[in-house]
Amino acid sequence: MVFYDVSLPVLPIVKVHLIINSVLVLLTLLVVGLRMLCRFESGVRLWWDDYLILLAVPQGIGMLIIQGLWSPMGIGYPVSQTLPNLVPILKMLVAYELVYACCISTIKMSVMFFYLRVFVNSGLRLAVKLVMTFVLLWSVGNVLQVFLICRPFAATYDPTIEGAVCGNQVGAFIAIGAFNVITDVIILTLPVPTIWRLKMSGSARLGISAVLMIGLVVSVVAIVRIVSLTRLDMTNLTGTMIWADFWSTVEPNLGIFCVSLPMLGRLRSRFTSRRGASKLDGPSEGSYRLETDVSAARRRRGSRGREDEDHALEAIYASNKEVHHQSSAVAAGQRRGGGKQHGDTVPSRDGSEEALTDERDKNGILVQTKWAIESE
Repeated sequence: MVFYDVSLPVLPIVKVHLIINSVLVLLTLLVVGLRMLCRFESGVRLWWDDYLILLAVPQGIGMLIIQGLWSPMGIGYPVSQTLPNLVPILKMLVAYELVYACCISTIKMSVMFFYLRVFVNSGLRLAVKLVMTFVLLWSVGNVLQVFLICRPFAATYDPTIEGAVCGNQVGAFIAIGAFNVITDVIILTLPVPTIWRLKMSGSARLGISAVLMIGLVVSVVAIVRIVSLTRLDMTNLTGTMIWADFWSTVEPNLGIFCVSLPMLGRLRSRFTSRRGASKLDGPSEGSYRLETDVSAARRRRGSRGREDEDHALEAIYASNKEVHHQSSAVAAGQRRGGGKQHGDTVPSRDGSEEALTDERDKNGILVQTKWAIESE
């Protein structure tokens, strides 16, 4: 069913944009699928970061669908030729803005839940939670501006309404894009100081930092998108939105791709035989737990805690490693609160924050497995 009045030939550049974004979405689906496969093969439950990425995928696809629906409606043509289609175009623009705001925020939250599962540094975790709060407020503001930019709201998609008052929509788009870039940089650089304080080789620290910073590619795209938005003219929307439309669809789908790509670092591990009677525990946010009792190990805040975090991070991304282990018994104690005894609870394999912050008193025995990673 056609819901617009005039159908125009799709311009070649618009076809190219659709092909590029379609390929990107297919690659994103492949990478996310492999990410989920890695999680299931590890025998661990999905956590919030995984669920949020799964939620972001249909949002990214939705943006591609809207881009495709726009194409025969006159994208690239002057508004004088597309005027009969202007109202449906603007209605879809409202939906496009909402999906974009939600998708970008979902991706950012996924990255920060990733940090909460991997890192145990209290300062970093506090910083992550503060940034999460800011991102949530920022997201609410993005959604509200869609509904409040024009009064009455119907003027957002119907410019013929008399007496309507609209704010600077292009300026709002640019401001949102600028805050988006700033939050991207903040989120992606948050764990770098912690990584460089770990007792790892310089090359290992550099490699892990580089993997985590893959997301900066998305920030570059976001900057290019802002440049394209400066050329947007709401009085000639269809004639000036070609590149803004393209980059706005690229950004979230590329973000999903880049966020999921590092999780595939251990894909080859299932083909590699591992030594020792104990096997690596489930990954925490894409990493392997390198201690039999994760909960107790994560409570240690000194150098021993950093060593454990060091091994875990190195196991995520470093290839061609041999892993050895040695078990020892140390005093650990019973659970506080008179509840379940230590022996009654198997350490969580889901990598949740609860598992990372589990406490014990000083009166029990804890069997702990230490791991060493050697390059081949």
